[in-house]
Amino acid sequence: MLLIGLQATPEFASFHGGIVTVLGRSSAVVVVDATGSATPVLTFRNLSLRCDKSNPQITFQTPWNWELLQAKRVAVITNSSFLRYQLTAALAGLVPPVSGEIVSDGVIGWPVGAEGGLDSKLRISHALCFLSTVYSDCLEKSRVGLDEFWGLLSGKEIYPSLIIKELSKDQKDFFFLALSVLFSFDCYLISNTRFLMTRPAKPLRSLLLKQLEGKTLFATANNNRFRSEFCTEGLVLGSSGQILFSGGLSESIEWADQYLDASDVSESDDDHLVTGQNLLNLESTDDGFDDGFE
Repeated sequence: MLLIGLQATPEFASFHGGIVTVLGRSSAVVVVDATGSATPVLTFRNLSLRCDKSNPQITFQTPWNWELLQAKRVAVITNSSFLRYQLTAALAGLVPPVSGEIVSDGVIGWPVGAEGGLDSKLRISHALCFLSTVYSDCLEKSRVGLDEFWGLLSGKEIYPSLIIKELSKDQKDFFFLALSVLFSFDCYLISNTRFLMTRPAKPLRSLLLKQLEGKTLFATANNNRFRSEFCTEGLVLGSSGQILFSGGLSESIEWADQYLDASDVSESDDDHLVTGQNLLNLESTDDGFDDGFE
């Protein structure tokens, strides 16, 4: 049995999913029946992140020391929209931890559906060329062919010679999501599912599921339909990063519905990651940070 103490987490404790026994809402321990010996894709070492949008001094109640294994598809369940943001931004390398580190064994993709750091003045063909150079290994391993990719884009009248900024909003949403699922990453990050779960995105959802075979998913999106289609396990967090429950997705959702406080529930089903706010783990009041997620 693997003990994950919410007050004193053992160093390098592993979150392997498995069967979870909850010792009561007020208990300080979650017991995980860990199985398997898969390779860890993410290792959290004494990790602490900022937990409060208005106060940078409020950080993880207990630093994280655990591993996320290969092929795990985990839905992070928490009522803190800011914590969801911080987790994705830290994994994407957009904000530094308050302390500790995240060690990856493989390539972590940019958040699915986000712009991937592309300049909007680029032509579609140049954007793909740039990312194909940066992520050449991920393209070679992809289960999605370039012919299929270009065929889907042409169906939306998105052609190689077009400039990104000249696309309509619907075209941009489709293009950026298509780019996200073209590459085979070791770990996929999903924080926003507004377009992903729409009817026009259905063929791209199928491609994403194909790419996820044997891969790791870390999802902070607060959308139950997405969770049921893409995730198999849940990780329930308190507003200060405490690991309250881990296990199967349905059990995790049920536990969260019963025990999580609703005081800071997000107003929408998905986080809207606003740019230009002071969201870094710093005391500065004007960091000019652009999250690059949308």
